[in-house]
Amino acid sequence: MCDPAGVGTGVAKSRAAIHRDGDWHRAFHCWILRRDGTEVVLQRRSLLKDTFAGLWDAAAAGHWRFGESAAEAAREIAEELGLEVPFEILDYRCRERASHDFPNGLIDREFHEVYILRDDRPLTAYRPDPAEVSDVAAFKVNELITLADAQVDTISATESWSGNEIHVTRPELVPYSTARLRGMLLSG
Repeated sequence: MCDPAGVGTGVAKSRAAIHRDGDWHRAFHCWILRRDGTEVVLQRRSLLKDTFAGLWDAAAAGHWRFGESAAEAAREIAEELGLEVPFEILDYRCRERASHDFPNGLIDREFHEVYILRDDRPLTAYRPDPAEVSDVAAFKVNELITLADAQVDTISATESWSGNEIHVTRPELVPYSTARLRGMLLSG
């Protein structure tokens, strides 16, 4: 857990207790860029998830375990997508503060430690864990930003892990701001 400034408290709690009590905590977020940064890979969160179930999100994301380093928290990529990735090839992008209250009573207050992975492997090489991820798809970065900005109603995937044709509307995205997506996906 962290205090509201992001400083670790030295107290460990379960994920369920953290969300029940609305404690600040750290989360690992990995955005995967392909084709010279023109495409972004998103995961569709499992319908079993207690937060943002079924919505399209960063390629891999999850809570840091108590005492974990950033390199250890990067296990989320293998756990969710079935991809082994050396931590050294990830580019640290930023720390983002996010807070959401959910209708089910959960309170999610996170400091996202955001990393970028540049990786052009085909989505058929991914092995998503169905308990975490229901699909994986690639989208044009500029189209994702225009969707988040409500300039278009729908975008279509350029490729999907399932082989299905994927069309995504704004309500189907985890609600990141347009400015945040631009900062994460277009800078550096």
